[in-house]
Amino acid sequence: VFEETFGYSLMIDPATHDGVAVEKSELNGKHDGIIVECPVASPRSDRVYQRLIDNTFDGREYVDIRTPVVGGKAPFVYLKRRTKDLRFSNENHRVDLAPADALLSKEEQAKISEFAHAIALDFGGLDVLRNREDGRIYIVDANKTDMGPPSALPAADKVKAMRGIADAFAGLVDERLKA
Repeated sequence: VFEETFGYSLMIDPATHDGVAVEKSELNGKHDGIIVECPVASPRSDRVYQRLIDNTFDGREYVDIRTPVVGGKAPFVYLKRRTKDLRFSNENHRVDLAPADALLSKEEQAKISEFAHAIALDFGGLDVLRNREDGRIYIVDANKTDMGPPSALPAADKVKAMRGIADAFAGLVDERLKA
């Protein structure tokens, strides 16, 4: 669905790809990605293989753009920052709350909305990475069971985030009642 929506691919064929890739479980919340060298002689059928995205801001700190989605729209984003050794974990050394417009263009937000509608995601969270090499965004995971604000987010920002989600839900309900 990502490739159909955005027009470029994240997935690779591990048996023919030449170079590094990410191997990970398709199960929700596993955080078990590892970097593998391709081609892989015997790809695992219980794993998915994706392009390795350089989502570093400064070449050292890995930044995920966690994008909550309510009714196809991103009310804001979380910038989840990790060190190299925690890159594929769910442990962040810092999380910032930011307006979606500050990190995603209007076109990118429209594509994210199109993607959410295509997978019937009324509420959830998308893990979005911006590739340092080409500047494009990649949705590397879609979570239909969003966990809410990350634990490393400061308390005052957690309240702002929950208010933002509540306001987005209220807007969605109002919109659907009018339809």
